[in-house]
Amino acid sequence: MEFTATSKAAAAMAAVTLISGFAAILHSTSTDDVAGAIGGACLVMVALTIIICVLVRHWICNTNTERAILAAAQREAQAERSRYFAAQAALENEMGRLNRDMAAERARIARSLAAEQAKVRAKFEEERAQLAAEAFRTGVEMERAGMLKPGAEKTQGVLIRFPRHPEHAAEQERSREHGNVGP
Repeated sequence: MEFTATSKAAAAMAAVTLISGFAAILHSTSTDDVAGAIGGACLVMVALTIIICVLVRHWICNTNTERAILAAAQREAQAERSRYFAAQAALENEMGRLNRDMAAERARIARSLAAEQAKVRAKFEEERAQLAAEAFRTGVEMERAGMLKPGAEKTQGVLIRFPRHPEHAAEQERSREHGNVGP
């Protein structure tokens, strides 16, 4: 930070006062005037105090370093913001791609499911047609054999009885004894 006009004017006035104080001290010393020498010393001290105050004010108000640090931090924040927006855009693009892929996969699955359903339906219809044809053929054969006429003789099926094994019969008898629960 440069010195302001007010600081420059105060420093110039202090320099003039400093020079005049030294001049008063030199003149008073040559004439043995103690009061003039003390007055000149006071002028020198006031001028030096003003110069010190101007330099301290400049040192305190100098924000060049802080401004440079702030500018660097702002550039870093802007770069981070740009990276964030780029990452967000990439994420949105990836989500869009995934959504498109999922929609295509859903469509493919729906087509596959529809084809599978059509195949199963065709197979069902074919089996149904075969069963209907067999049932119709059986009905025709029964009609030709005369089994469906009202006065037709009904034939009983032959029941084949299997011989009972003696150990199974004993187990069934024992299971019905007192204290045992059986079928």
